[in-house]
Amino acid sequence: MPIIVKDFSWWQTDCKLFIQIQIPHISQKNADILTSSKYLKISCLPHIFEAILWDEINEECSKCTFDNGCVLFELQKKNSVHWECLTLKKSKEELKKIKYEILNKIIEERQNKSQHKAVVKTERDRLAVKEQINFENKEHQLIQSIRDEEKEKVLKELSTWKSKTEIIYDKRINEKNNKDIFSTDQPIKIYEIENTPTEYIDQLPSPRTFKTIEINFTPRHFTTPSRESTKADEQEWLQKQTAARRAAGFVEEDLRPEEHDPEWCLQKGNTFMTELNYIGAVSAYSHGIKLSPKMAILYLNRSKAHIQIKNYHKAVEDATTALELMVPAVDGNVGWRAEAYYNRGRALVELNTAHLAVDELRLALTLAPDQANVYGPELQRAMDLAPAHELELTKSRELDLSNAPTVWCK
Repeated sequence: MPIIVKDFSWWQTDCKLFIQIQIPHISQKNADILTSSKYLKISCLPHIFEAILWDEINEECSKCTFDNGCVLFELQKKNSVHWECLTLKKSKEELKKIKYEILNKIIEERQNKSQHKAVVKTERDRLAVKEQINFENKEHQLIQSIRDEEKEKVLKELSTWKSKTEIIYDKRINEKNNKDIFSTDQPIKIYEIENTPTEYIDQLPSPRTFKTIEINFTPRHFTTPSRESTKADEQEWLQKQTAARRAAGFVEEDLRPEEHDPEWCLQKGNTFMTELNYIGAVSAYSHGIKLSPKMAILYLNRSKAHIQIKNYHKAVEDATTALELMVPAVDGNVGWRAEAYYNRGRALVELNTAHLAVDELRLALTLAPDQANVYGPELQRAMDLAPAHELELTKSRELDLSNAPTVWCK
C-alpha cells in the first residue's frame, strides 16, 4: 500500500518557492520525479508525495537536491506573486479532474517532443545521405575525368605510332615495287624437286563411349538423412500421425485414385457433417480446397463445420473467402451468399462482437427471406446482445490514467 507523505515544509520569496520533504532512505537513484507547470510528484516506494500547486512554476529553471532522507525543491515562480498556500484548495472531485487534465497534458507534451525529435533525426539523416551522395558524385566525376584524360593520352600516342608505322610500310612497298625481279644481272636457277612418299600418320583414337547412371533415392518423410539410431523413433512418430488422421475420419494416403476429386471431397465432407463428425468434415473440405482452391462451396461448408467445433475465427475467414470467390453476384449463387453472411454473422456473435454481426445477418435475411425461420432468431439475438458487446469493447479501449506511470523530469 502506498504511504502518502505529510511531513513537509515550504517557504517562499518573491520569485522562488522552496519545499522540503522528509522521505526515509530516499536518494537520487531510487526516486521518481514527475513535474509540470502546476503539478509536482515524487515517489520512493512505498512513500509518495504529490501536490497540485497554487500557481504555475518554471520547470526549466527549477532544481531538486537530496540530502540524508530529505528532498529540497527550489522552484522558480512563473509569476512574481505571493502564494497564499502551497496547493489548491478545492473539492476532491475538482482536484481529480485537474490532475487528469495535467497528466493528459504531460503525456501529450512527451509525445510531441518525441515526434519532434524523430522529425529532426529524419531530417538530419536525410541531409547526411544527401551530403554523402554529393561527395560520391564529386569523387566519381574526378575519377571519370582522370580516366578520360588517360584515355585521350593513350589514343593520341597510339595514333602517332600508327602514322609512323604506315609511313615505314609504304616506303618498303615502294622499294620492293621498284626492284626488277627479272633483272639479267643474275642467272636464273631451276631446281628439280623429287617426289618423296608421304609418311604414314596414325589416326587419332576415337572418343570413349559414355553411359548414363541412374540414381534412385529412397522416399523419406523427413528432411534429415536416415540414421539407424533414430529409425525406431521416426517410425513411431509416423504411425502416431497416421492414427491421428484416421481418427479424424480422413487420410489422404488411403484415398483411391478416383477419390482425388474436389466433388468427392465435398460429398464426403457433407456425409461427415450428417454423421456429426465435424473434424472429419473439416479434413475432407480442406483436402478438396487443396485440389481446387477456387471452389467457393468448400469454404462455405468448412465455415459451417468450424462453427460446430467452435473455431469461430476460422469460420469468419472461410465465410469471407467464400464471399470473395462468389463473384459476380448472380441469382445462381444467392443462396450460398446468404448462407455465407449467416455463418459469418453467427461466428461474430460468438466472438462477442454482435454489433458487427447485425448487418451480416440482415444481409443474409434480405438475400434469402424464405429462411426467416432460421436467420430471424439469430438476427434478433445479435440485436439484443449488440449494445452490451459494443459497450464492453468501448470500455476496453478507453485510456485509464488513474494509475499513470511515473515519468522522469530532466
